[in-house]
Amino acid sequence: METIITAATILAMYFNSATIDGSKYCYNADLSNGQVTTLYVYAQKGEQLRNHLEYRYEYDKADRLVQKETLRWDAESQQWRRKSCLCFSYNETGYTVEHCLWDSKLQAYAEADEIAVYKYEFEHLLSVNYLKRNAESDGMDIIGSMLLMNPRNDLLLAMVED
Repeated sequence: METIITAATILAMYFNSATIDGSKYCYNADLSNGQVTTLYVYAQKGEQLRNHLEYRYEYDKADRLVQKETLRWDAESQQWRRKSCLCFSYNETGYTVEHCLWDSKLQAYAEADEIAVYKYEFEHLLSVNYLKRNAESDGMDIIGSMLLMNPRNDLLLAMVED
C-alpha cells in the first residue's frame, strides 16, 4: 500500500506555499532531518508581518504524517492557542484521519468530531467515508462517501493530441 501524506509531501507543500507571489500570507518553517516540524503562517498587514497560525507536524518511523496540530495566535494574550489536531493512523488496507478540537476546560483534545476513512478496496480503487459526530447519540454518522479510481496517479488517464 502506498500512503499519501509523507514528510516529503509536507516539505513540498511548504516550498510551494512559500513562493506564492501576491499572497496576503508569508510562511516560514522549522526543518529537522528533511522534515517540516513546524510551519509558521504570518498575515501581511501593509509592511508588517503578524503571527497568524502555527502548524506542528509529527511523523512515524516510516516518514508518514501521524499528527498535524493547528495553533492560532491570540493577539490579546500574545500566546499561541491550540485549535485543532488531525491524527493519522495507518493499517494494511488504508488510513484514517481524525479531526479533534481543543477543549480549553479539559486542557486536552476532545474526541474526534469528524473522521475520514481511506481504504484501498482493490488496486487503483480507494473508498473514502466521511463521518461526523452526532451530538444526540454521541455516535458517528456517515455524511459522505466516494470512490477514487487510480488514487496513486500511476496511469495515464487522458491524452491530448496536438
